[in-house]
Amino acid sequence: MELAQAVILKTIDYSDTQKIIHVYSLEKGYFSLITPALVFRRKNKPVHLLQTVEIEYFENEKGNFHKLRSISPLSNLPDLYFDVFKMNIILLWGEILNLILQKEGKNENLFHFIVQSTEYLNSTQKDIGNFNLFFLYRLAALIGFRINTDSWREGYVFNLNDGSFYPSDTSTPYISGPNTARIIYQLCTYPLEEIKTISLNREGRNILLDVILVFYSIHLNVNFRIKSIQIIREVFS
Repeated sequence: MELAQAVILKTIDYSDTQKIIHVYSLEKGYFSLITPALVFRRKNKPVHLLQTVEIEYFENEKGNFHKLRSISPLSNLPDLYFDVFKMNIILLWGEILNLILQKEGKNENLFHFIVQSTEYLNSTQKDIGNFNLFFLYRLAALIGFRINTDSWREGYVFNLNDGSFYPSDTSTPYISGPNTARIIYQLCTYPLEEIKTISLNREGRNILLDVILVFYSIHLNVNFRIKSIQIIREVFS
C-alpha cells in the first residue's frame, strides 16, 4: 500500500458504485485511481475539486488505474464551493490541469504552487479575475514553458510560438497586440500583492485567457474544449 498527498483534478463516475479520480501528487506527479463511490462518504468527510487530500492506495503496475483504499481531506476551502465566481475558476483550473499534467512526473514546486494558489483563491476577495490569469500564466514556467519576460520592451508584441516578445512590425504568426503583451509581462513579473493593480475589463480578460490557452495548445498539443471557459467569460463582466 502507498501513501500520498495529492490535489484532486477531476472525478468521473465510472459506474453506479465506482469513480475514477485524477490527481496530481507530491510524491509521484500525475496519476489516476479507481474507487468505490462509498469512499467519498466515509466518516462524513467529503472531498472536493482541487482540495488537498491524503490518499492510501494499492499500486497497479500493469494498468492505468491504481486502487484507492482511503481518502482524507488535508485542507478546508469553503469559499471555493459557495462563491459562484471562485467555483467556476476551480472548474476551469481542474480541467486545464487535468489536460496538461497527464505526463507530468514529480515536481514539488508545481505541487506547492497549485496548493498555495487554491488556498489564496479561497481567501482573497479583491483580485479574483486577475488572479485566475496570474495562475495560468505563472503555471507555464513550472511545466517547462517559461515566457521570456527578459525580451519584453514597451511596444513589443507576444509570440506564442516561442514565448518571447518582439517588435510590433514582425510578420511572425500567432502574435498578440502590444497592450496584451504588456499585460502578459505584468502577469508574469508582478508580485502577487500587485496584480490587483492591473486594470482589465471583461474583453481584456477574455483575450488573455484565449492567449494562454492557445500557448498551451501549441506547446503541449492539447485541445481545450472546456465548458468552463465560456462560463469564465460570462461571469467576469
